[in-house]
Amino acid sequence: MLRNSLLLRYVGLHRSIGRLYCVTAGKELQPADGSSYFGLLKSATDAKEVLEFIPTISRTKQDRHVYTLPALKTLFELQKNGKSTLRSDQIVKHPRFAELCQHVRLESRTFAMNDLTECLKILTFLGVHTNSEIMTVLLQLIRHQINDVTLDHIVFLSFILRKLDRTPLIEALQIALPMLLQIQIGYKLDYENVQQLVELLEFVSKHKVNDRTVMNIVSALTLHGTNLSPEQAMNALKALAGFHTFLPQHEKLLQNVFAVLERDLDQLPFKMIDYVLKKVLDKNLEHYPMFYYEPFLKRCAQYPIDHNVGLLSALYVLKKLNKISFLHIPLLDYVASQADKLSLVPTSGIITIVAGFSNANYRPNNWAKIKKEIARNTTITNGTIPWIRYNLELLSLDIFNPQLLAHWLDPKTLDANMARNVLVDHLQLTELGQTLRLLYSQQYQGPYPAKQYVEKSVMLMLQNNDHPLLKPLEVAFGGGEYVSTQVVTEQGHVLDHLIVFDAVTGNPVKVRCPSEEGSPLRLEDIRQPEHKLVAVLYLPKSCYAINVNRLRGRFALYMKTIQALGIPTVAVSPVIWSNLPESERIPFLQREAREALRQTI
Repeated sequence: MLRNSLLLRYVGLHRSIGRLYCVTAGKELQPADGSSYFGLLKSATDAKEVLEFIPTISRTKQDRHVYTLPALKTLFELQKNGKSTLRSDQIVKHPRFAELCQHVRLESRTFAMNDLTECLKILTFLGVHTNSEIMTVLLQLIRHQINDVTLDHIVFLSFILRKLDRTPLIEALQIALPMLLQIQIGYKLDYENVQQLVELLEFVSKHKVNDRTVMNIVSALTLHGTNLSPEQAMNALKALAGFHTFLPQHEKLLQNVFAVLERDLDQLPFKMIDYVLKKVLDKNLEHYPMFYYEPFLKRCAQYPIDHNVGLLSALYVLKKLNKISFLHIPLLDYVASQADKLSLVPTSGIITIVAGFSNANYRPNNWAKIKKEIARNTTITNGTIPWIRYNLELLSLDIFNPQLLAHWLDPKTLDANMARNVLVDHLQLTELGQTLRLLYSQQYQGPYPAKQYVEKSVMLMLQNNDHPLLKPLEVAFGGGEYVSTQVVTEQGHVLDHLIVFDAVTGNPVKVRCPSEEGSPLRLEDIRQPEHKLVAVLYLPKSCYAINVNRLRGRFALYMKTIQALGIPTVAVSPVIWSNLPESERIPFLQREAREALRQTI
């Protein structure tokens, strides 16, 4: 009678004809003792049921152990799968949950390590505070049983501990786990368990362990070749991208991983691809060229099209590819096909679209519509955007927004933005001024960059002493007196090389420069009515797409500003130059310069 009266108090039941029934959601349940409660857990459809019908506290362990862990696990599954009318914070505050935690605490000293880590995972998921009694007990028990921790436990615990607040106990365990891994790796590593190897690779990419430990894992995983699932390959790639030091011994594994993803990328969810692509492209590809694998990037670029992920998701991929100037025209066509939705795109998306088409220097078939939609949404005055580059990219697409330009080039706004003194800002600002003066002088009536910024840009460019075309040009056109190097224009260009030709005969002409000793050569000092000039520029790799020898829109625009001065221009890319046989380099320069000269006649 006493036991039944307690049950009535806790679960609000009614006595009927001498038997006690629990009724919830239309289901009739057996009396809430430990054994029948276990059956309830199997059929529960709401976390509320699990809590409300927890059996009353018993003094005997025999009753408790029947339902403590099963109840906790059922709560986790229901909550994780969204089968609950209670939020996680409501569960944690529920009086019966506190009672359940008390039961778990009493039972926990008999738990094996698997049970301890399982409880820790569930309580963390539900948002139980790190400093609560139950969490402290579980963490202390793990610390005392640290020698029972397996390699799988190490990975799992590391994941859980990162989600908890920092406490001395948490920090002690985080220090212990990598040390424990180093001790166990030699005799506990399962060389045939690919999943474990991938998880351990992820662990060592985030923790400081000795090289021998890393090589054990990398070597074991490498031996499996391309026998990895796409998920395993993607997680391995994420881990490899996380290493600060990338050893030559890691490269074969990286190649295997890329091969799997090239083959099976379509089996992965978009969010996973998007996340790992960011990790890969966050690497400095100059220092880590092994992470540039063109077939993988092509598959990533093609994925939004093949799976029709929608405009915004496609822009997530495009933004990452823009970062390294990787061109994929079908992706741009996919974006263009959704021109009707451009008005719904946020500011960051407009910037991505502009950068994408500018980088490719590409106009799709429906460009008139795309251009109109972009133009309507271009006025972005957020101070955190790369505004100079953004304006240059707009102009490279022939999208002219005088209000936007006037805002950013307002002297007060400009001085405030340039106060951070970033060198590339000075270079790009000068390009912007050149574009407006030489290509948009009839349309633009606003302020121009102040002279001081142009002068600093010129000074920075004159510091470049790397001129790989100088000697070949001197050979091609008759000697050093026929080639002028680093010629400065009134608008702030610094032309790598300038060749002067006789306007009648077409022969190279020696240059006699009246400029003072030590001062830069100026275009007005060289230019004469009876002469024709050809500029020869050696543009760095960054001016071109990384996967196609195609001049990006911004730099094609820069070439137009030089041509607007009446100077035909030859741009030599490092890729073409380096691939030319030595015997063909001089004829190549002669041919290109004379072809440019011929176009002016």
